[in-house]
Amino acid sequence: MTTRRTFLGTVTGGAAGAVLAGCAHRSGEASGPRTPARAAGKPPLGLQLYSLRNQLKTDVPGTLQLVKSWGIEEVESFGPYGASIAGALKDAGLRCSAIHVGYDQLTSDMAGVLKNADVLGVKTIINPYLPHKQEPSATREEILKAAGDFAKWSQECRAAGKRFGYHIHGQEFAKDGERTLFDLLVKESGPDVGFEADVFWISAGGADPVKLMGQYPGRFWFTHLKDMAKGSQSAAERANVVIGTGTIDIKGIVAAGAAAGVEIHYLEDESPDVLTQVPQSVTYYKAL
Repeated sequence: MTTRRTFLGTVTGGAAGAVLAGCAHRSGEASGPRTPARAAGKPPLGLQLYSLRNQLKTDVPGTLQLVKSWGIEEVESFGPYGASIAGALKDAGLRCSAIHVGYDQLTSDMAGVLKNADVLGVKTIINPYLPHKQEPSATREEILKAAGDFAKWSQECRAAGKRFGYHIHGQEFAKDGERTLFDLLVKESGPDVGFEADVFWISAGGADPVKLMGQYPGRFWFTHLKDMAKGSQSAAERANVVIGTGTIDIKGIVAAGAAAGVEIHYLEDESPDVLTQVPQSVTYYKAL
């Protein structure tokens, strides 16, 4: 079974780079990087398009129209969905607000990443996965290597009027003395690097998303909102349930996100029942 984590672990630089052409250009956006703003209330709900990876394989226009019909206007793209879906995004009235770019692509072709981001009008570039050799946690050396790369990429992005962030997946929470490797990553990557909190995988990694956002206000630009089935013994795809019905404190996370400056909550659903669950999750979020 292919999960988000296993998919990200196999994404090549070329596939990750293809996503950069997958978002419609938004004219009139400020040329400088947006500083994460303290949210006055509940931010918009977007959708990570990986949720609909199977539907996109057969019907891109219809799938994106479906996203719009759910009352979603912001999407986050991934992997192979590049230039070929730009027109369909525009036709569906969707905005691609952030882009996931693989580690290899950022390492080998930052100039190409920035050039494509210029064409797209997207200001935020997110690395979706930190390479590490063993599960469940990265090593201290791997975290330090990533922190150095993140600091470098952040400087390059800022020089081009953009910003760089990292999507937390849960392998960052092993102990490092009295703190965690995530604390080390935050410190060593520098204050300009932002984070996207996948609340499902953070929880599976043994951390508390609410406490984490409270500890680092202003550093969390986005989340991936997901919920885990009650009684689940693993973080497999089938553990994904409608947000608000599982074990993760979605209400508390949304409240903490407002205080911490979260700009968009991206819904991500990896379950086999995504077409049923996503509209229910949208309804729950709107009622909060």
